[in-house]
Amino acid sequence: MKTRHLLHFLPAFAFTCASADTIELKDGTTYEGTILKQEGEDYIVEIQVTKTIRDERRIPRADVARIVAERKDETDFEELSKLTPAPDLLTEDEYDTRIARVEQFLRKHPTSQRKAEANSILNELASEREVIVKGGIKFDGKLVSASQRNPEAYALDARIAAAKVQRHGDAGEILPALREWSALEKEFLGSSAYLETIPYAVKLMRSHLTTVTNALNGFDARVRERESGLSRMASSDRTRSKEAIDDELAAYQRRVDAEKAAGIKWLSLDPYVKQPLEDTRRMLESEIRRLENLQETSLPKIEAAYAQAWAAVTKEGATQQEIDSAMSQARGTQVPQAYLDILAENAVLPPTHR
Repeated sequence: MKTRHLLHFLPAFAFTCASADTIELKDGTTYEGTILKQEGEDYIVEIQVTKTIRDERRIPRADVARIVAERKDETDFEELSKLTPAPDLLTEDEYDTRIARVEQFLRKHPTSQRKAEANSILNELASEREVIVKGGIKFDGKLVSASQRNPEAYALDARIAAAKVQRHGDAGEILPALREWSALEKEFLGSSAYLETIPYAVKLMRSHLTTVTNALNGFDARVRERESGLSRMASSDRTRSKEAIDDELAAYQRRVDAEKAAGIKWLSLDPYVKQPLEDTRRMLESEIRRLENLQETSLPKIEAAYAQAWAAVTKEGATQQEIDSAMSQARGTQVPQAYLDILAENAVLPPTHR
C-alpha cells in the first residue's frame, strides 16, 4: 500500500513537517502526517506530536473531502531554497557541493514549476564561485573580488579573523573562540580589528575563567563522588566502569598531546584531570592582566604600513626606487610575507623590473 505523509493541525498541538500530502475533511479539519494503512472504512494516520512522540488517529474515509497529493519537487525545493544566500567564507569545494545539489534537482524534476527559481539559485552560486576561484571572498554578506580585496588585504583578513572569534563566542563555543583569538593575535597583531576585539576576548576569558575556577573548586568533591559511586557497584560493573574511565582518560591525554604538538594554546579540559585546569586558570589570569594593560603604542602599525605601501607601489609612474623603498618600509614594519607578496605582485612596474 502506498504510504502518504500527513501533518495534523489541531488546537491542542503545534506540529511541523518538512513536507506532506494533505487530507481535508468535510468539516474543514486538515490533516498532515503519515497514512499507515486503510482499515475497513477508515484511514489510520500517524501524527508527529513532537520530535520523539507520535500518535495515531483513525479517520473515517466517508469524512474525507479530498486528498491533496504531495509534490516531490516542492518538497525538494524547500531544502534547495536554503542554499542562497550563501554564508560568508565558503570555499570553492563548498560552493561545488551546493551547485551539485541544484543540478541534481533540475535533473530529477525537469518539468518542475520551480525550475526557473532553481536556475536562479544555480546562477547565483556559480557567479559567486567564480569570484572565489579568482581569489575573492564573501564577507559581511558581500562579495569582494581579488582586485577589490588587495588594496586592504591585511585589514580585511584581520576583520575576517575577528569575525570568527565573535561567531564562536556568540554561539557559546568558548574554547574555539579563544583558539580563533590566538590566531588573530598571531597573524594580525598590527590591525585595528585586533585592537577592537580585545574587550570581547577578555570577556570570553573571564567566562572561561569562571568555568575553570568552578571546576577546580568542585574537583575533590567530584572525584570523591565518582569513587563512592564505583564502590557501591557490583565487582564486575566496577571493573568495567574503571576500564571505561581509564579509556576516557587515555583518549583525553592523546587529544591534549595532539593539541600541544599542533601548537594549540588553549587546550581541551577534563573535569577529572586537575593539572590542565590549574594551568589554564593561571594562563587566563595572566592573559586578562596583559590585555587589560596593553598599550596601543606598543603594537606594530602593520595595517597602516600595508596601506601606505600599497599606495606607493601602485602609484602611476612609480619608480623602481620608490617601490623598493616602500617594500623596505613594509618589511621593517613587520608586514607578513604573504602581504608583501601581494604588494610585489601588484607593483606598477613589469615583473622583470621588480
